[in-house]
Amino acid sequence: MTDVEYQPVSFKEVLIEMKDISELMVDLAYSAILFESKEIALEVINLEERMNGLVYQARIQSVLGARRLEEAEAMSGMLQVVEAAERIANSASDMAKLILKDIKFPAELKRAMPAAEE
Repeated sequence: MTDVEYQPVSFKEVLIEMKDISELMVDLAYSAILFESKEIALEVINLEERMNGLVYQARIQSVLGARRLEEAEAMSGMLQVVEAAERIANSASDMAKLILKDIKFPAELKRAMPAAEE
């Protein structure tokens, strides 16, 4: 079903890595736009592939980790966090793809980007 091979890892470690990668992807996607850099945009796309593997790992870990109803309920909430991080990563990837398609952004937007709060 997937090219990603399951590796027994801590669910917590997977979530931390997903958070870090999704944040990096957003920063890089904005940088790709700011500098009109296809190289940076390609790095975002590469990170999306890593993120897809982490999503798979998180889903498998959640299924394997829930043995009782209470555990399943807790994992359900954690999977919502996984899905949110995945959406953030996908959005960053969509931004990067605009650069790869040679979409140009207004100079006003580029000037405003560094001043934007995180």
